Amino acid sequence: MMSRLLQLKKILGHNQLRSHVTDQRQQILQSEVAKLDQSTDKIPRFNPVGIQMLSRTLHEKLFGETKAVSIETKKKLAIESHLKKHGLFNKKTTVNEYANIPLPPLYGQNIDDHFRTLALQQLKPYESHADGLKDCVLPLRPKTWLLRPGWTKYDSATKKCYSVSFPDEDALVFDVEVLVAAGHRPTIATAVSKTAWYSWCGSQLFSSGSTETSEDLVPEDLIPLEPAGDFHGEMDGNRRPRVIVGHNVGFDRSFIREQYYVMGPKTRFIDTMSLHIAVSGLTSLQRVLYVAKKAGSKRKEVLEHEEETTKRGTFPSFEWTKESSLNNLGDVYQLYCKGAPPEKHLRDVFVTGSVEDVKQDFQALMSYCAEDVRATHAIFQQIWPEFKLRFPHPVTLAGMLEMGTSYLPVNKNWKKYVNQSQAKFDELQNEVNSTLYKLAADACGLLENEKYKKDVWLWDLDWSAKKIKFRKSQNSENVDSRGSQMESKRSPVVLLYPKWFSELCPRDLDGLKPEPSKLTMQRRVAPKLLRLVWNGFPLHYDATHGWGYLVPCIHYSQEELELMHQEQLQLQASGKPEPDINFPFQSLIEVCWQTKPDWIESSELRALPVNEKLLEDTILRLQDSTAATEDASQLWEDLHELQPFRNKRKLTNQVEHIGEGPFLDVVPGCEFYKLPHKDGAGKRVGNPLAKDFQSKIEQGVLRSVTGNEAEMVLKHGNMCSYWKNNVDRIRGQMVIRLMHKNLPNQVTSNGLYEEGSFYGAIIPRVITAGTVTRRAVEATWLTASNAYTDRIGSELKAMVQCPVGYHFVGADVDSQELWIAAILGDAYFAGEHGCTAFGWMTLQGNKADGTDLHSKTANLVGISREQAKIFNYGRIYGAGQKFAEQMLMKFSHHLTKDQAKMKAKAMFQATKGRRVRAKQSVKEDSDSDEKSFGKLTQWEGGSESHMFNMLEEIAQSNEPRTPVLGCCISRALEPRNVNTEFMTSRVNWVVQSSAVDYLHLMLVCMRWLLETFEINGRFCISIHDEVRYLIKSEDRYRAALALQITNLLTRSMFAYKLGMLDLPQSVAFFSSIDIDKCLRKEVTMDCVTPSNPLGLEKGYGIQPGEALDIYEVLRKTNSSLQKT
Repeated sequence: MMSRLLQLKKILGHNQLRSHVTDQRQQILQSEVAKLDQSTDKIPRFNPVGIQMLSRTLHEKLFGETKAVSIETKKKLAIESHLKKHGLFNKKTTVNEYANIPLPPLYGQNIDDHFRTLALQQLKPYESHADGLKDCVLPLRPKTWLLRPGWTKYDSATKKCYSVSFPDEDALVFDVEVLVAAGHRPTIATAVSKTAWYSWCGSQLFSSGSTETSEDLVPEDLIPLEPAGDFHGEMDGNRRPRVIVGHNVGFDRSFIREQYYVMGPKTRFIDTMSLHIAVSGLTSLQRVLYVAKKAGSKRKEVLEHEEETTKRGTFPSFEWTKESSLNNLGDVYQLYCKGAPPEKHLRDVFVTGSVEDVKQDFQALMSYCAEDVRATHAIFQQIWPEFKLRFPHPVTLAGMLEMGTSYLPVNKNWKKYVNQSQAKFDELQNEVNSTLYKLAADACGLLENEKYKKDVWLWDLDWSAKKIKFRKSQNSENVDSRGSQMESKRSPVVLLYPKWFSELCPRDLDGLKPEPSKLTMQRRVAPKLLRLVWNGFPLHYDATHGWGYLVPCIHYSQEELELMHQEQLQLQASGKPEPDINFPFQSLIEVCWQTKPDWIESSELRALPVNEKLLEDTILRLQDSTAATEDASQLWEDLHELQPFRNKRKLTNQVEHIGEGPFLDVVPGCEFYKLPHKDGAGKRVGNPLAKDFQSKIEQGVLRSVTGNEAEMVLKHGNMCSYWKNNVDRIRGQMVIRLMHKNLPNQVTSNGLYEEGSFYGAIIPRVITAGTVTRRAVEATWLTASNAYTDRIGSELKAMVQCPVGYHFVGADVDSQELWIAAILGDAYFAGEHGCTAFGWMTLQGNKADGTDLHSKTANLVGISREQAKIFNYGRIYGAGQKFAEQMLMKFSHHLTKDQAKMKAKAMFQATKGRRVRAKQSVKEDSDSDEKSFGKLTQWEGGSESHMFNMLEEIAQSNEPRTPVLGCCISRALEPRNVNTEFMTSRVNWVVQSSAVDYLHLMLVCMRWLLETFEINGRFCISIHDEVRYLIKSEDRYRAALALQITNLLTRSMFAYKLGMLDLPQSVAFFSSIDIDKCLRKEVTMDCVTPSNPLGLEKGYGIQPGEALDIYEVLRKTNSSLQKT
């Protein structure tokens, strides 16, 4: 069959060159070829590892007619040995039905040619405009600026200035200034082209009275940069490609009128800050070191970095500081232009000033804005050619321009969401506050008879009595029972309260009794009032170590008590002043009776009679710093004899502690363990109620022992945390209301359209290359989490809802970065998909039989599959064994440090492998991931060894570039500037930056398909591995098919550039395409939260969306991208 097909194709090719062959004969041949194509596509193709590959037809279209090449015996045996070692050889692989996908004709000789052609076509007008702007000499800046509404043009040719509706230019450098007092409305702006300067003045500069404005912003409040076209139509003929250059231009874009229209303009934005970060950006650690070096500081991070480099036998190199700078305009200008940065002192007027201040200093402020424009243009002239040199593939720039068009539609539900979230937050916060106030007031009762001295949590507060004076209400008849009335009924009343309580009350009190209104969950006294325990042990705050917990020393053997005694003697001999501590040790024992009965019973405490009074007296005498040294030894012996424990076995390991410790110098007779910090050892926990401990509260590791009220405070505090941390950013979103005249016919002609209802949009202020890996950065949307049932406001993403007549169409790239890392390892090892254990698990691993990557890791170290994901991604991103140890102890708080170290080491040896020198001589010490960098070493024996060898080979090359689009690493991370430093960041860059290449390829391909097949839509946003488009409803299924084709071409491009001329069927298509009316992780998620108890369907009227696999998409579209 195959030979017959090849013969027919050969005849068909010859016939196309021969004019006398009839059309009928040609059609017969084409029909026969098509039938044979379909029949041969039913026969699965497999590579030497047994993984199903693309159908023969798709393979030929994407990679050409390549002859099957048999794999070398030596290479085949190496693959077999490697997979056998990891239990994967001859494992069953899945076989899927081939999808008959309509692939459009590709440009050029190969898929790289195709993408290059697409990007050049999309870039042509924009790159030409940008080149012209780079090469020009700016006209002279006006000496005087006109204070008039809207745009004024200062024509350098005619030397005249006059009003214009907008700058009718192909390319502009642009900057906006916003007066904080005027809200989101722009105040002034300047722009410059090759021939003229422009100034713009906002309406608030010409209105009388207050700067307060109406709640809703409308397009007329913003800056026009396009002709006033008719946006009721699907396309506006007046729109043409334009380029706007700015520094952090995503901010300036949010003040441009036309950017909020559903069918946006063809304007694209080039951000000099993003160009700088891509060319010479700094990692987060480098930023800290850079600032510290400039200031001559020796902060902790600097010392740690110097210590790490010294361990590797090198000295820190700071050559990279000469190649980079911080991201602000002034520093970037100094780096590239070597001149004095623009003056910034006038910026304060916009931060703290008023409209009148702007008017009075109008000329200086307008010149200040124009100077920023001039500086931005100077930077652009220097960095533009450097960027194109370091990022030579046109897809990179084309993808960045597309990323700069992010758009989020909203509707009336946005305000409903904000109001409901705030109302629920206020309700729960009031409950939390009132409960905390009550706990504080009740605690004041311990002042009577000095009961506080026996309270394990409150004993060390300042209980000195202090008078609180307040004015009693006329209608009140009683005063607080803990105080005494000093004056008449309507005169000021004075009560006695402990000092710690009085410090929580405002100075001027007016009410029935003092209220500790300053008491919040952030106050240090809050965990004490809540009587929190960590795994059953009471929390305690130490000025040196931060928050931790206390463990009584009742399990100590004679030898351990003697060691503690020696440490006590050393402390006394050092001459350091000892604190006057009167700790209620017996109360601690009683608390542990309640919270840790099994632990107490292990000391046979119940079985032995104890003279409790004598035990307490002995402990108090031991704690007394005035006790003579010669008496202390006897006291320690007495304590040991009085312990309700006679067995001398060492039992301290019966309870394992995750935090640092024990510290024996905090409270005598107790071990103090620091609460585990998210950043690892050496860090102090400042607040155990912070968001980092929410998971521990949910797990019950951190809890209260006082009952329902305190538990309610913890629960409600947890529920309020998301809104509290994000409310300012959410309320600060600049939402523009689109009136009827601003909406396209697709919306206004829809039967569900409600005239007068709220339709609007948000422009995310995206930095298109915000990190050295070139990932986009934005404060709210690009980090938005999914909805959680116990987090107020966490349904944020779902509040982005498309207008009637439109749908969101998008997908999550399945395990994108794992696949990128895996294909790099496969290419390095044997050039076959799935030839490494890591690659095989990524392509064919099955959760059901435990052969997928996450299940393998979970089974290896005894953790959940979800927890294993964190280890796997962390390892690929460069996290080392220490990180794994910390995470293991975090997930399993009963693990000891030694146990965690042993598990982490086993995991790393099974996955990453061992460091070996050249000629396979194994290093004795293989615990460190970074010790051997820069030497002739490699990884060996692990499932991921080949992948890490590939990453390190790229990272340590003289000029590290991504393997697909050839993008350079930042100059601040080039080996010539950093030697062997920052290797974790450099290895991480290879995968992360390749993931950005993946996204840019997708954006370029999708833009091509939308335009070619007249699919009406636009790019909306990319969050993590998600990509979402706003598509006209009747085009949504064709857009879904376009996304599937985009994924196929993008993955094929990766395989082609890595020398593998084939692609596994399992990764060719998205597992599903989401078609929905809002943004959410899954189309069936109802996003029930405390602020949205009814869910999206009942609360907002949003029905579940559709999730379609490739076969369903083909059925919906009749396997065609063509409009019907």
